[in-house]
Amino acid sequence: MDRIDRNILELLQKDSGLTHQQIADKIGSSPTSVWRRIQNLEAKGVIRARVALLDRKIIGLDVCVICNVKLSHHSDETRLTFESFVASLPEITECYAVSGSHDYTLKVVVKDVEAYERLLTRQLLNHPLVDSAASSFTLREVKYSTRLSPP
Repeated sequence: MDRIDRNILELLQKDSGLTHQQIADKIGSSPTSVWRRIQNLEAKGVIRARVALLDRKIIGLDVCVICNVKLSHHSDETRLTFESFVASLPEITECYAVSGSHDYTLKVVVKDVEAYERLLTRQLLNHPLVDSAASSFTLREVKYSTRLSPP
């Protein structure tokens, strides 16, 4: 990845709706070259998707919870089963396998506390692989970014 690729990535992370012409004008290249480079970055998996970022509060998802989950036992099959379960729940927007006193950290975004309570008690804690879950409700969003700075 060279400087031009990095510039293209920076522009797309700010606004994925830019046209090839607009990007080309900003970086001093041709639209065809920009198109080719974007196609290459997508083929290599550098660009995984182009999405619209929504404001969760405006669409009525007012509660954000960080939930730390500990599994009851550990094996490759257990991890795959739990990760598949988590992937099926749209309220869980992020899931990380972590080191330390728990096995996973989840970011959960829901309408209200009652919706989180239902998810926690009816789904997470009811799952046979879950030993425990500890929840922290976020008070305010200090920083939220999806932008990455390639080295």
